[in-house]
Amino acid sequence: MLRLVLIAALALLPLTPALAHEGHDVPGQVKSRHGGIVKTGKQMHMEMLALDGKIQFFPFPHENEKLDFNKLNLTATIKSPKGKPADMPLKKETNSFSGTYKLEGSYRADIEVSVDYNGKKDKFKFLVEE
Repeated sequence: MLRLVLIAALALLPLTPALAHEGHDVPGQVKSRHGGIVKTGKQMHMEMLALDGKIQFFPFPHENEKLDFNKLNLTATIKSPKGKPADMPLKKETNSFSGTYKLEGSYRADIEVSVDYNGKKDKFKFLVEE
């Protein structure tokens, strides 16, 4: 009996790599274009790149869709655990919106980005940590 179990286990051993799940190139997964964090919205994707107090938001379209950057309007608020929500001024650039942030004595903060595009609204939530 032991011999039979051992033979069955050895016979199934080559099949184990086929059962492994790596998580790479998962359908529906959106890849970062600038090395930031990507969130998916109803109308578009939003990528946030934050480093050393500077922040950039890169809106880009869903697959097989177009996005008119000139019709986009972004506003952002930041709230650290020890602070109150504050507006984050953003400057429109060629393909992104940029600004600066302060964590107000904390090591992290929540950022909420509101998008107005063609009269439709969308929201994205990000977490910034230092």
